[in-house]
Amino acid sequence: MKYRWIFVLAVLAALALSVLASGMEPERNRVHQHLEAAEKLPCTDHDASVFCTHLPLMEITTDGPVPAPFLQKGEAISGNIWAVAARNRNYEMVAATVRYFDSETENNHLGGQPDTEARAMFRIRGASSRNFDKKNYLLKFKEADMVRSLDVSLSGMAADDSWALHGPFLDKSLIRNYLCYNLAGEIMDYAPNVRFCELFLNGEYLGLYLLTEKVSYSGNGRIGFTETDPDLAVTSYILQVDRGASDSWYDLETFGSDSYLTRGKLRAGQGHIEVIYPGKTLTQSQRGYIISDFSRFEKALFSFDYNHPERGYRKYIDVPSFIDFFLINEFTLNYDAPGLSTYLYKDVSGKLKMCVWDFDAAFDYYLYSEITPETFRIHNALWFKYLFKDRAFVDQVVDRYSQLRKRFFSEEYLFQYIDETVAYLGPAIARNYEKWGYSFNSTFNGTSYDYLEPESRNVRSFDAAIQQIKDTITLRLEHMDSNLERLYTLCHESMNKRYNHVTEGGGA
Repeated sequence: MKYRWIFVLAVLAALALSVLASGMEPERNRVHQHLEAAEKLPCTDHDASVFCTHLPLMEITTDGPVPAPFLQKGEAISGNIWAVAARNRNYEMVAATVRYFDSETENNHLGGQPDTEARAMFRIRGASSRNFDKKNYLLKFKEADMVRSLDVSLSGMAADDSWALHGPFLDKSLIRNYLCYNLAGEIMDYAPNVRFCELFLNGEYLGLYLLTEKVSYSGNGRIGFTETDPDLAVTSYILQVDRGASDSWYDLETFGSDSYLTRGKLRAGQGHIEVIYPGKTLTQSQRGYIISDFSRFEKALFSFDYNHPERGYRKYIDVPSFIDFFLINEFTLNYDAPGLSTYLYKDVSGKLKMCVWDFDAAFDYYLYSEITPETFRIHNALWFKYLFKDRAFVDQVVDRYSQLRKRFFSEEYLFQYIDETVAYLGPAIARNYEKWGYSFNSTFNGTSYDYLEPESRNVRSFDAAIQQIKDTITLRLEHMDSNLERLYTLCHESMNKRYNHVTEGGGA
């Protein structure tokens, strides 16, 4: 028996080595809904008047009117984006009853028995997306007293009280966030899990939505690390980089922002660091610890010793996490990151890691301007501007891209993933566009729905939206294959003399 176990372990070790040698990615425990959902037969026991879907189905009934967004139509594009975001935290919420249907073997109907029924607080969420007719929403599940939080598991995802409902409207393909979150989830240690569902709100069908985990700590899953203890100053933490919190208690001034080495180089209203976890229990000593701990990383990165093996930035961050964050956002042209929609997290005994969020504008669907696939941008933002001064970091970026190109960054993998996702959604696509199909028009009822400029970027059909993603992927990979190594210019001695001016003997 002893020798049998030795043989088994030897085989497993050999397999692991062969995977590493081949450059293949190890399999992660990531659920891809379109691949793992059971095929369901059409219903024969009701007529066409009964709403019937193979997807999970959510029904939300609010106790009163849904509070309107503060934003008026057009304000996010022409107005003060910073002010808009801060006000977002002051949204009123309405109590609601949520019924969630998710049969593994049969289609879902509103008249059936829900798999989950719970009370929640409910509101509109998002920044520029509040302009759109199809809104995004936030759910905060509550106990019956509507005070205590209630952790709820939906479609097998980690139980938590906080969930986002993303309603793709600008993204006519409907799949950008689903594709990119799952791609990131295969590459990085954690990316929010997602599930497609169809949504009814107060009896009105609102179409296809993407149920999304909020980036948070949960003892049941999501970001897993050592839970905070309010009696201790040292703590695990999650930070959000965005437009800042309305409550200054959670807004942090770190070494990078105080010295204008990060925030001052961004557009107004970006790059502000907010504490997400610990939340309401955040103490003065913990807040001070987080500022000090994060600033140690920034000081090391901005110093002359930035690449020193003991005193440099590598002591403080999980380098592969930063590299994967760079590559997934750079490949998808997701240039809201890292100044917006970006998370960092750190276990009390670990190193800083990065987490993705929000790919609604990926693959050249950015609202404010056209982004051609022949570009690089993230290398010049926030901490990456300084990370790319280190040749070893650039080496790892280039090597990692080469590894990912063999599978997850290949046209074959991505196009198959897209086609299989579209096939899985099936009739839900048509139902969604029975509701929102007018958004393909340049104008409808006197309102312009050409959000993108120039006008040619606005697709006129679902098929064209899917083709636009594929065409962008092809052009993007061609550009990265040919030009990624140009990033070596950023670490060349001629670019960084002031960082490398001390000789080994100590003279200048």
